[in-house]
Amino acid sequence: MNDLKKAGNGFFYAIIFLVIKMKYQVDLFVSAPREKVFSAYLDHDAMKEWETGLTKIESIQGSLFDEGSIGYLHFIFGEHQMKMKVTNEKIECPDHIIQIYEVPGAWNRCDNHFIDLKDKTHWIMDVEFRFDEDPNLPIERFMDKTKAGMAIFKAYIEGKTHV
Repeated sequence: MNDLKKAGNGFFYAIIFLVIKMKYQVDLFVSAPREKVFSAYLDHDAMKEWETGLTKIESIQGSLFDEGSIGYLHFIFGEHQMKMKVTNEKIECPDHIIQIYEVPGAWNRCDNHFIDLKDKTHWIMDVEFRFDEDPNLPIERFMDKTKAGMAIFKAYIEGKTHV
């Protein structure tokens, strides 16, 4: 996107905004009914049990994990602290959740679908990233990280102690 501005000396200059985009889809099967999977995914009281590094959940608009709500997730990874904004764009119980995560320089939209298979749930996540700068990492690294997070949640739901 270009934005032309007039400089004081009569010349125009352009501000160019470069956005790097990445899209992919990942999925897995959870051995639990869809309603259990869906409600656990939105249970902020239990989220620290499966979201690695999560230390605090903060609501700033609405009740976090209600549709339209906005808040922050606070993480600690070793010596590094991170505050991530989360916006709950769409929540259609019990099969669809869209959440947007933001940190400086990165925007991430996760479109989650939970398909009912009686005693199992097929979880499909369409993921979109937008970066201010090229992350210089292959898409497979992002896919692997997303799958690893999904596997931790799956293990939590299925009552396993490790992944």
